[in-house]
Amino acid sequence: MVAHITSHTISRRPSVYYFPLDQNPSCESMSQPEASASSEDSEDFTSEFSHLYKNAGRNADLSQQERREFYLNDQKERRHSLVDKHRDFSELFLNDERQEVCEDLVVSSEQVEDMDVDVHRRKNKRGFSLMHSEWLVDVPPDLEENWLAKFAPEGFRVLLIAKKFQTVLLNKRGKVLTLRTHLPGGGLSRNHGLTVLDCIYNKVSKTIFVLDCLYWNTMSMLDSETTFRFYWLRNQFEENAKMHETNKAHKLQLLEFMPADKGLIQEKIFQDLLASSHSVLYHGIVFYHKELHYTFEQTPLLGWLYCYMLPEKLAIDVPDIILSKMPKNYHSLEKYLEALEDKQANKLRSFKELRQASKVMDTS
Repeated sequence: MVAHITSHTISRRPSVYYFPLDQNPSCESMSQPEASASSEDSEDFTSEFSHLYKNAGRNADLSQQERREFYLNDQKERRHSLVDKHRDFSELFLNDERQEVCEDLVVSSEQVEDMDVDVHRRKNKRGFSLMHSEWLVDVPPDLEENWLAKFAPEGFRVLLIAKKFQTVLLNKRGKVLTLRTHLPGGGLSRNHGLTVLDCIYNKVSKTIFVLDCLYWNTMSMLDSETTFRFYWLRNQFEENAKMHETNKAHKLQLLEFMPADKGLIQEKIFQDLLASSHSVLYHGIVFYHKELHYTFEQTPLLGWLYCYMLPEKLAIDVPDIILSKMPKNYHSLEKYLEALEDKQANKLRSFKELRQASKVMDTS
């Protein structure tokens, strides 16, 4: 959560869920929603369960729109401190052969032996992580004026790190893929520098879809606004036709962005997404506030909806094949989140009982 929150009204923290880009559930598996968050509502919900769920706390006393405004104001105040905080970030990765991915992409010491990129634990951890969204429960009144949208294809989310002649895809379990790319530091052309991208990996089409940019050629994008990051990425891919190529059958493909205009979204959703001669189904849609900085945490300035939720939330028609992905017991986003919270609470209760039983066995 934001470090500058000091008001006594910002205290209780019920569940908020990150958009599940690292999942690709089937219609059957989604009929019973899986919890994708951890809870801090109780002292019993200790941090040892934080790796099992993917929610972060939010302020119960503010609406989602009020928190968006709070985050925007706080982000402006922190602009200068963010520059200082990340000023030497690239040097950390370039001067040290070891690198780590923190938070949602933690790589354990047991996985290091099988990785081409070493992971080294430091007393003061520093590393890259992914930015996470909230469900778009409250549609922003300025959605079409101040927000951008990207359709997210089926696949799972990865962090791409190009550095010192190689490119590595990492998820929360460790290394997914190692290859060489034409990205700065990626090993095929510009081998110096550091590039870090937020991506979605589709195994079927062997395509790495680029969502966002954290670093480009050692230049930090973390304190740049969404609009700048997206235009920068588009220019880099347009200027270098080889940017899509790798030394393997895999391809990089930049996802298009557009104003979050309902008419444009309506038109886009009926267009096929082609990747390496494969037609890839849209999984959901990500909404970025134009002024959002890339942050290693959950933020209300990043919104997510499954595509089958668009008729409900934005009155947008979707193809029948997308509606077929809707869980059989789905009624509304609010009911869906209630079911997630209930399932989350049951899982946490089960873990607590299992832990208590384990303690009893240890003492017997």
